Amino acid sequence: MIYALEERIGEPSLFCGRTEQMTLLMNWVDKIPRKMAKSRALLGRRKCGKSAIMQRLFNILWNEQGKIIPFYFEVQDYDQWLLDFADVYYRSFMSQYLSFKTRTILSANNRPWDFDSLIDMAKELDDSFALKDISSFQKYLQAEKVDQSMNWAFSAPGVFAGQENLFVLVMIDEIQYMTKHIFYDKEHKVQAHNLPGAYHGLVESKIAPMLVSGSYVGWMVQMMREMFVGGRLTQTPISSKLTYDEGMEAIYRYAEFNQVEVTDESAIVINKLTQSDPFYITCLFRSDFSSKDLSTVDGVIKTLDYEIKNREGELFGTWSEYIYSTIKAVNDRYAKQVLLFLSKERYKECTRVEISDYIGNQLSEAELEEKLRTLEYGDLITQGVNNFRYRGISDDILDLIFRELYQEEIEQVKPNVAKELAGKVANLEKDKKSLQGALNELKGRMLELMVYREMNKSRNQIQPIDKFRQKFRPFENVRLEKLLKQASENKCELIWTNYYLQLPQTQAVELDVLALGEDETSCWALVFEVKNRDAKHPPTKKEAQAYVAKLEKLRHWLEQKEKPIRFVCPVYLSAKGFSSELETFLHEEGVLTADLAFLGLK
Repeated sequence: MIYALEERIGEPSLFCGRTEQMTLLMNWVDKIPRKMAKSRALLGRRKCGKSAIMQRLFNILWNEQGKIIPFYFEVQDYDQWLLDFADVYYRSFMSQYLSFKTRTILSANNRPWDFDSLIDMAKELDDSFALKDISSFQKYLQAEKVDQSMNWAFSAPGVFAGQENLFVLVMIDEIQYMTKHIFYDKEHKVQAHNLPGAYHGLVESKIAPMLVSGSYVGWMVQMMREMFVGGRLTQTPISSKLTYDEGMEAIYRYAEFNQVEVTDESAIVINKLTQSDPFYITCLFRSDFSSKDLSTVDGVIKTLDYEIKNREGELFGTWSEYIYSTIKAVNDRYAKQVLLFLSKERYKECTRVEISDYIGNQLSEAELEEKLRTLEYGDLITQGVNNFRYRGISDDILDLIFRELYQEEIEQVKPNVAKELAGKVANLEKDKKSLQGALNELKGRMLELMVYREMNKSRNQIQPIDKFRQKFRPFENVRLEKLLKQASENKCELIWTNYYLQLPQTQAVELDVLALGEDETSCWALVFEVKNRDAKHPPTKKEAQAYVAKLEKLRHWLEQKEKPIRFVCPVYLSAKGFSSELETFLHEEGVLTADLAFLGLK
């Protein structure tokens, strides 16, 4: 895949997991050409992956080169004159529109192109409509007509979608900053606090629907109630947590990328203590702790303890920003007591009566409700099933950071973070009988990751997979023998799981595991389909046919590399094997078959 928009995550393979959210959004995107997609808002705290999801969605659509032109814009959290904001917004859209049309990769750091470059590109396309539109906007800009420039910029995606008989997906990241950092005047005195309301009508467009995001959920929800009335935006929560399996995958990938040693045992402990949160996992691997050791359980505990207490670190800094700004707004001891109580009881809902009892009934009902709303607005607590119930954020590390800051002040007790972390590991030992038991269960559930690790081990050793021929189920097929010989003699340098593959004018397909290699003369690929089913539910003929269809798309995609294809080696791995009829079909289609023996688990 070409990454036309530089993704903040860095190395593209570090984007892992998020299967549920990406599936939801891809299904939603499929409705856009049918004019059935209602605009959405992604809601989740900072560092939960919203930007990564939106940027990856941009690149998927850009590569598809279909009827949907992606437009991604991030609102910055510094004060700006509305005219300057409109200028950057318009040039960002035109840059991405022309990038899509000309198949030109965007500038580093996604900086929009200047007007001279935009005009040159439009001339090369002989796009008279774009040239006229740019000229009109420049006139408003040079005359400092703020409202006209803003309206022209904001409406541009819909206008171009209509003109081109295409669709534009308008993605605005951190839209809530529009209410705080944009000003109508150069002197930054008149705040445009209702600026998102300018999208009030645009958000209902069926040819240019919107996907917006916000990091302060309470702030976002209030803004949506005031400026996007009538449920114009479908709320889509984005959890900060990956699934357990996705968390394990992230740990192994980050370990490889950062060249940090982890063991299977320490990886399980990292996943447990971070609750499969990719931001926390990243902080551990990037930790500056002088004694950092993520290959042992004790080393993991000491490193996480350091990051929770390190006031200069990214982990502490992210949560303390939320905590300090909200506590400052409330500015009293009772708010801290309420937050401490709800944090301790974070896995259940508490009524206002229970909260009031905890603080000794020191506040009137109206005062308590006001403080609870402020804490909710600051994303430090959430509302329960009704306005009478509240709960803390179900995040163990947030709880530790908050108690590290305030528990001694409130209760005269200083928390022992390292001891509490060690206690969680002890509970893991007790629950699973042993970490090895957890590992055995993990291997049975995470076949894609196990295949990835097997391939990656071969790559790191700079040699083909050990005893490659012995890993496959028996077959009698000369074509497969030749294919297997080629695959066993050639190394792959690039390996992905859950790889989205796009061809122009076609829908993306997902490949469970893809490994690529090339030299000066040719390229090649190994591609796995993985099914973890019990013996009563083996893979079906329909599923096998769908995989064979994916292989054709992969071959067409490889042809774009302008190098001869040496081979494509397809492998269908089914944990409990195949029916004889299906296995015969796969072999006839040139597909190798494998079961748990491939991973040494049988």
